[in-house]
Amino acid sequence: MLGLQAISAHNGWAMAITGTIIVMGGLSILAFIISQLHKIIGLFEEKKKSSSHFIQPGADFELLNDLESTARLYMPLTADLGDRFHLTELYRIFEKENLPHPHLTIRSLRAAEYLLPQGEGLFSWKK
Repeated sequence: MLGLQAISAHNGWAMAITGTIIVMGGLSILAFIISQLHKIIGLFEEKKKSSSHFIQPGADFELLNDLESTARLYMPLTADLGDRFHLTELYRIFEKENLPHPHLTIRSLRAAEYLLPQGEGLFSWKK
């Protein structure tokens, strides 16, 4: 027996279909796992972000509503920068401390004139 008759006689078609289903099923499961991997990584990043020792979780919007308190809390963090500093340095400190919404906070502090321009791209805190 040769060719298609041998395949049929020894369950070759069933084995081919079963193999195809197993391979396609495995690839589908692998694709699903890869597509959901960002959520699993996000869980670990959220744990790291919420472990900030400076701001309690959920207090971020309260800080943006009360910019005077925000400025008082954030000023000591910039003591190492001196009286005049670049906003990029301020942003790096906010990111390092896992403070909420660094861009929005800096923009709000500038708009409320808690951060005053000193020329040449430098800023200082309002006294």
